[in-house]
Amino acid sequence: MAEEKLQKLVEYAEPKPKSLICVSGNTSRIKTSFVPPLEFPTAHRYEIALTSLETYYSFPNINTSNQNLKLSIDDGKSWLDISIPVGCYEITAINAELQRIIMEKTTDTKPEQRVVLSSNANTLRCVLDVVHAHCQVDFDDDNSLCTVLGFERKVYKVGRHDSEHIVNILSVNSILVHCDVIESSRLNGVQAPLIYTFFPDAAPGDKIISVPRHLIYVPLTLNVITRMTCWVTDQNGQDLDLQGEELTLTFHVKAC
Repeated sequence: MAEEKLQKLVEYAEPKPKSLICVSGNTSRIKTSFVPPLEFPTAHRYEIALTSLETYYSFPNINTSNQNLKLSIDDGKSWLDISIPVGCYEITAINAELQRIIMEKTTDTKPEQRVVLSSNANTLRCVLDVVHAHCQVDFDDDNSLCTVLGFERKVYKVGRHDSEHIVNILSVNSILVHCDVIESSRLNGVQAPLIYTFFPDAAPGDKIISVPRHLIYVPLTLNVITRMTCWVTDQNGQDLDLQGEELTLTFHVKAC
């Protein structure tokens, strides 16, 4: 009995296998092949935790699915098609881009006299001021900007208009990190290989560096890893569009 206890103490005191894994790529999905394969002795079970994530706040809230509106400056007789370029915007930035496009498409030297977009911080709604008497804004368009600004799919004429719905300027509420060599967690009640979730403390265009304050280890499903796929999504499981920016993930593997 004493020898068995001593043997267990020796096994417990011996350093257990561990490993650090760093993967990098310029898309939201990183596929890695290990040569030679990562092999962990079968005497133990192993678990993995994400220790850091680095990328840039580049995922757009305006994209090809929500960038369009139409503008008329002659009481609806003709319409200008306007598309806000893909990117990361606040309402003030959308308005600035709108004014620039109006200036390009018309002879206006003061495009702000036509229409102005602003935000109401108290109601969390967007304000559309159609200033010019002959100007109209039509949100009833394919891939309409109204889904971001909170307006209905209809025509707005001269006057002030508050959006009928709260703005949806920030479509990403949480960033989720997935890894296909771990036991499943749950995402909205469905099994998913989720290892970490966070929201970036950074502004659009800034560097994101996320280091978990407390590591959460998740069991590995394999003792020999030849390939591993990691990916980042939003809270709905949709892959983030990093627009070609580099994504680096670092993991720590240890024996249980």
